[in-house]
Amino acid sequence: MVRFALAALPLMLLGACNNKSTIADKVEKNADRRAEAMEQASESMTNALERNAVEQQADIVRSAGKERAEAIRDSDLKASALTKDQQNAIVAGNLVGGTPAPNAR
Repeated sequence: MVRFALAALPLMLLGACNNKSTIADKVEKNADRRAEAMEQASESMTNALERNAVEQQADIVRSAGKERAEAIRDSDLKASALTKDQQNAIVAGNLVGGTPAPNAR
């Protein structure tokens, strides 16, 4: 029985790691999709300043998505302990439990 538990441990750890990695991948893909949509919208803009501003915002969205994904990968998140709704909230960037930060005055 102990041998089975020791043999299964790496597989369980890998599963938890893959789940956390999956969440991070989804965060990054969602940011890429939003940035691509912004870039496509900017192509139809006739005002060069507006087009440039939207393209810069798309770069910021993409960069923020990569940073969020990397933070999730580097975190001690126990993705297997989260419900699907909680996982989806993380992917969407919504608050998941805890106490919200106070509003700045």
